[in-house]
Order: sequence, then C-alpha cells, then structure tokens
Amino acid sequence: MELKNHFETSGQWLFRWRSYLPAVLLLPLIFATSNFERPWGRHDVQEFWELFCIAVTLLGLTVRVLVAGFVPGGTSGRNTKKQVADSLNTTGIYSVCRHPLYLGNFLVALGWAMFYHDGWLIAVFCMAFWLYYERIMMTEEAFLREKFGDEFGTWAAQTPAFIPQLRKWKKPELRFSVRTMIRREYLTFVGAMLVFVTLELLEHWHVEGQVALESFWPWLLALTGMTFLAVRLLHKCTRCLAEEGR
Repeated sequence: MELKNHFETSGQWLFRWRSYLPAVLLLPLIFATSNFERPWGRHDVQEFWELFCIAVTLLGLTVRVLVAGFVPGGTSGRNTKKQVADSLNTTGIYSVCRHPLYLGNFLVALGWAMFYHDGWLIAVFCMAFWLYYERIMMTEEAFLREKFGDEFGTWAAQTPAFIPQLRKWKKPELRFSVRTMIRREYLTFVGAMLVFVTLELLEHWHVEGQVALESFWPWLLALTGMTFLAVRLLHKCTRCLAEEGR
C-alpha cells in the first residue's frame, strides 16, 4: 500500500474515534506529577503559571468559538462514522487556516501539557498530537478533494493547513450565532476547565499530601458547574439554543 493511502486509511480509523482517543494523551500528565516541583518552591509563582496555561487553553477555545459561531449546518460537526460536508467553508477562520478546529484542540491541550512545566512532556505532546492529527487531516482533505474538486484545490493552494496567516482573513458569509456557539462548545469549555481542576488537585496531593483547592480554583469549579447545568437544561428542555440552518 502506498504511504499516502496508508495514512488516509489509518486516518479514517482515527477520525472515527477522534472524540475519545486523545484522552490517552492525558495519561502522561498524571505520571508527570511524580517529578513535579513548584518553581523555586513558590506556590504563588506556580499560580501565575497556571493562569498562563489557562489563557493558552482559552485561546484554543476562542478558535473553536470562531468556527462554531460562523459555520452553517452540516459542516465542522462532531460526526464520527463518516465524513460530512454539505458545503466548503472558505471564509472567516477557514480563510486563514484549513483545520482551525484541530488548531483549537492543539492550543486547548497545550495549556494542559504546560501545567507542570515539564519540557519533555510538552515535546512528547506536540509530537504525538502531530502524528495523530496529521493522518486525520489527510483523510478529511482526501474526502473534500473528491467532493469539491477544483474548488477545494484552489482554496487549499492559498490557505495554510495548520498555522494561520491572519492577513488572508475574509469576512464570514454568515453572521455570528451565539446560540449555535454555546450549543456546540459548552461541553468543550466544561471539559477543559475540569481537566485543569483535576491537575490542580493532583498538584496539591503530590506536594502537600492533601486534596485542596485554593485561590480562584473554587470559583472556576463553581463557574464550570453552573455553566454545564444551565446550558444542559436549556439545550435539553427548551428550543432557545436551536437555530434554523445551524
């Protein structure tokens, strides 16, 4: 089998399980606690670093928000069994990057990987992420090339795959939908914040031998819980987050 075909075939399998397999990348974080030390032994310095890590993850969530808020229905979804694309997105964030959702995922997870400031862990994460998502991106692009032909070829030729070129920005064709953004991305936000809370608990357990949340962490946990409950109720019990064509 040609290497390109092999990558696309393996990418199809990875695409099917892409919502679950990345969780394996969290396991090294647990082991990283065994070597964790606070910078200069200072808890306040570690807290500032953790805020920076959260900021990196929030940047990734912002990228995902720009995808979810502007895309039409039938695209950029969470489908796993097969590729789906009713139209080709080439405006908005898709005008500066061909795979913005995966860029967002990278930044979200990078914030977690940086939490224990372990250089080896960050390097391993970056390599694993690229090897994993490269195959998925190749599979998706093969599908889009077959379905949209020259339209995809023209767009792909002038749009970078992963690292954005902001000067290429084109105004989105659709208006930003807050309701669609909330419906699509609230679970991503909740999951991302819960990972940070878990990492903070592991830090205290390793350093102090106790389970504790200090400073802003109880507030972050409360905000995360309230966000989940509020949006979940709205999504499951009402139609206020539904929008025609999205």
